Amino acid sequence: MPKKLFRYIIIVGLFVVVGFAFGYLKTFFSFKEPGQINKMEEVQENVSLSKEATINPNTKIIYITYCTKCGHKMINESSADEKLIGMTKDELKKHLIDWNIESFSSDEVVLNRQVDTICDQHYYIGIQDGFVALFNGIPGEVSKAVETTDILADTLREEDRALLEKGLVITSKDEFLKIREGLSN
Repeated sequence: MPKKLFRYIIIVGLFVVVGFAFGYLKTFFSFKEPGQINKMEEVQENVSLSKEATINPNTKIIYITYCTKCGHKMINESSADEKLIGMTKDELKKHLIDWNIESFSSDEVVLNRQVDTICDQHYYIGIQDGFVALFNGIPGEVSKAVETTDILADTLREEDRALLEKGLVITSKDEFLKIREGLSN
């Protein structure tokens, strides 16, 4: 009995060794049967047959505007507009002439441009038509009045008036409300 058991152990061990050897060699050598497609060839074929990415209703559009006069970057995100849906990268490039395409995929399109202006994030307090006013822009540059107060410039202290004539740069409309309250007293 021990001889038969020994033979069975030898035969089972031999099968295990041959099985491992076959698996090991198969990973390093391609035993491809005629007509069988290699996985890498199949992937490359599918990629070459896939169609070009297009904008769909779920595509996120990111608009990045660089303002050269102030150096700020404004970023706006939105979903794809109806007229952009179905466009390829080349079609979008022809449609949005003022924008550069930074990246393009069906999930996200990033567009950028540079404009020679200042952004809407700059405010200053100055004087317009004899009244204290809030301006959007930079003092001495092209700017527009956002709000004119009922505070006469002639009623201000000499130092305050001189400061406002030059333009007092502020960072927000909230700061303007605080300063306006102080000038009213």
